[in-house]
Amino acid sequence: MNMTSYIVILIIVVVLSLREREIRPSRLWIMPVIFTYMAFSNVKHLDLSFGSLLLYLLCLIIGLALGAWRGILQKVRVNPTTGKITSQGSIAGIIIFIAVLLVRVFAEYWGAHHSFLSFSTALLFVPLGSVIARRYFVYQKYRQLAAK
Repeated sequence: MNMTSYIVILIIVVVLSLREREIRPSRLWIMPVIFTYMAFSNVKHLDLSFGSLLLYLLCLIIGLALGAWRGILQKVRVNPTTGKITSQGSIAGIIIFIAVLLVRVFAEYWGAHHSFLSFSTALLFVPLGSVIARRYFVYQKYRQLAAK
């Protein structure tokens, strides 16, 4: 990806995260599927050695932990005017996302050596895990509020 793509993604994430919007459980799975496709489409171009698979797993675990943290920070409430269950991202969640994105950008620009490409590809598993875990926590909060 080039720098313009990252800037567009960053702007979209910031705008969408800070805006309060209705939670639609039927659509919570869409972003994890897109991120899964992005991560695995980059993995197929590299050799799958034990070390690289271990690095991918480690990044996925880090992403799941960050996503759990972002999911806990996400505000989920019943909107008093509409009665619908809404969510709104937090500034801390956006900062976490930006930090991961910056590490990925810097890893790409450090060099085209195989180890850096492997590391850069492994970093795709951080947002993948983050999106999956955050969506899971939002869904759990949604279920709790919907049950009341």
